[in-house]
Amino acid sequence: MRRTRTELLLATALIASAVAGAPAQGGPSGLPRLLEPGFYVVPYAATGGTPSSLAFGPDTRKDEKGERLYVTDNASGDVLVVDDISGAGSPPQVFASGFRGPLGVVAARDGSLYVADAEQAREGPFGFRPYGRVWRVLDQNGDGVADEQYVVLKDLPNGRHNTNGMAFGPDGMLYVTNGNSTDDGVEGGESEVVPWSGSVIRVSPKAKGLSLAVLSPRKALIATGWRNVYDLAFSPVDPKTLFVPMNGVDDARKGSTGENPVDPGLEDSDDALFATKIDDNRIDDFGFPSCLFNEAKAGNLKPFENPNPDVISKFGPCRKSVGRPVSSFGLHTSSNGLAFQTTKAWGPDHRHDLFVAEWGSLFGPPMGHDVVRVQLDKSGRRVTEQSVFLHLDFPLDVTFDRAGALYVADFSGQIFKVDRAP
Repeated sequence: MRRTRTELLLATALIASAVAGAPAQGGPSGLPRLLEPGFYVVPYAATGGTPSSLAFGPDTRKDEKGERLYVTDNASGDVLVVDDISGAGSPPQVFASGFRGPLGVVAARDGSLYVADAEQAREGPFGFRPYGRVWRVLDQNGDGVADEQYVVLKDLPNGRHNTNGMAFGPDGMLYVTNGNSTDDGVEGGESEVVPWSGSVIRVSPKAKGLSLAVLSPRKALIATGWRNVYDLAFSPVDPKTLFVPMNGVDDARKGSTGENPVDPGLEDSDDALFATKIDDNRIDDFGFPSCLFNEAKAGNLKPFENPNPDVISKFGPCRKSVGRPVSSFGLHTSSNGLAFQTTKAWGPDHRHDLFVAEWGSLFGPPMGHDVVRVQLDKSGRRVTEQSVFLHLDFPLDVTFDRAGALYVADFSGQIFKVDRAP
């Protein structure tokens, strides 16, 4: 997402007001509306809060062998759990609490959870600023409620954006997205910390109290040069390829931090989808903040120079050789959580497709508010087609269960289930 924790809380109030007063017509403040025939969508669970991340994981209760849906609630700081994956069960229960604006959750095979949240501003290795961290959360006694938690990784530089989604790689390592600190590189937040701002970081899930400041970029950094990266997903075709959506600049014009982008001009940059390899012995740099991408401006996905001269003065000009996105989601769609359909449940035409949640615009012309289906070629890397799959309020994350059904966390307080019609 584009917003800090404070902005998220304000957005929550605005969303609640909009939902209460708007007609049920599909789209923002209406009912979910499927854009593709042959599927159905039903309410799955009402969280009563602001669900920000979803992950299925093993049921840690004694003698239980199924899976549970874990949900981070950004407003309350809780990790919730939904037990009945048939969708007809009891309301979510609190699995763990005490987090500050959690925006990411992932489950390990042993049932332990990893949760990303943010600290209040404090003095740290990169100055006085907010810092992100990653927790490990355990249910040691098997009663279905967490009874131990400790910090795995700390001191991730935050600012306008936070430490967000995570995933386990084919190497068993934990991969973490860390959003950048400002809007365009110099305005609208704390100073950027190169190369850790707007990056994907690899860390051992067995680490305890590890500071980012002691890590070597050569070993821990997968890619950098992004703005706000909210989530990541490994390709089921090539597990060494990582897909990462990025939120573009709200307003790259000097002197405007894009708090209310009523007119999304051509100097703004697209939300885009990137792909990077984790085993090529290189750190990809996609050019932000010097380089931006905007199909309407450039007519393609070639990088162009940030129009704010202060950015170029501080970070240097855009190198035209930087890696390009594999696709664009357009301006101000706030493209965030994503997941691959890896099962055969929806047939061969949907297997290995990527689904991306677009939280959408809060001000100005409606943009996003969709779950987008991204189709790839046989190599699993080149985008061949992109279409709106589901239209709803403020979708922030998506995940699939083992049977192949899709679950969508909507920031207005609902989780929806989508499956192919029988």
